[in-house]
Amino acid sequence: MKKSQRMQILIDLAKRKEDTAAQQLARDKAKVAHDERKLEELREYAEQYESERNLLGLSAYLTTNYQHFVDRVQQAIAQQEAAVGRAEQQAEMSMRRWSQARSKTKSMDWLKEKNIKAEVAVEAKQEQRQSDEFAMRRFLDASR
Repeated sequence: MKKSQRMQILIDLAKRKEDTAAQQLARDKAKVAHDERKLEELREYAEQYESERNLLGLSAYLTTNYQHFVDRVQQAIAQQEAAVGRAEQQAEMSMRRWSQARSKTKSMDWLKEKNIKAEVAVEAKQEQRQSDEFAMRRFLDASR
């Protein structure tokens, strides 16, 4: 088996790892987008309640309950912001893993192509040598 053929097996394995990393990256980016949408919804919800509170003339008791509710929504927003941050970090790690896997695959492809060129050159040299040897034999046979 030629070196380039053996390399193809390794390239196929590297490509599978790259594909797996790309799929994980896609999932992580989708999670970031989902978490960001949830965060935006929470912010809109809090903003809506804040504007309604200003419009409603509430009693002191209702104002206190309303403020507790708004505080809980603000806590949910803070938690969601943290979730977005974690999701972004995970996506960044996945991006680095995919990038490394892609770089390895490209390097292996380049090395395989280099080996193929070297193999072709060796084969051409052998063919030339055989052709020269055959021509020399014909010449020697003809001169006898």
